[in-house]
Amino acid sequence: MKKIFAAIVMLLVMAGSAFALSDAEYLTLKKSNSDFARADKRLTQVYGKLKAVLSKKDFAEIKDEQLEWIESGRDQEARALMNGGYSRAEAYTMATSDRADYLQEILDDVQAQAKKAKKK
Repeated sequence: MKKIFAAIVMLLVMAGSAFALSDAEYLTLKKSNSDFARADKRLTQVYGKLKAVLSKKDFAEIKDEQLEWIESGRDQEARALMNGGYSRAEAYTMATSDRADYLQEILDDVQAQAKKAKKK
């Protein structure tokens, strides 16, 4: 029974890693798909702006969350989109754009709080 369980776990791990966007695939997608490249550039810019305005402690939380998203969340989001009929490039572009939007919302909130604090 343990061998069967171990085999199933290994299969799931292999299937998940086979689906994940490798570094080489990421670079190829970035070079070959201008929509993905734009979404990725925007994500990088928003992430950089957050780094500039947040405290080290607060940014560390965003950084950890971002690393988790890159390691698994991005692939999970893209997989769900592909299951909905989108191509791999479209799915990764949408997932990246959605992530940039999410981080932009955090940035907007931080900037609005800073404005309020200045007025007081």
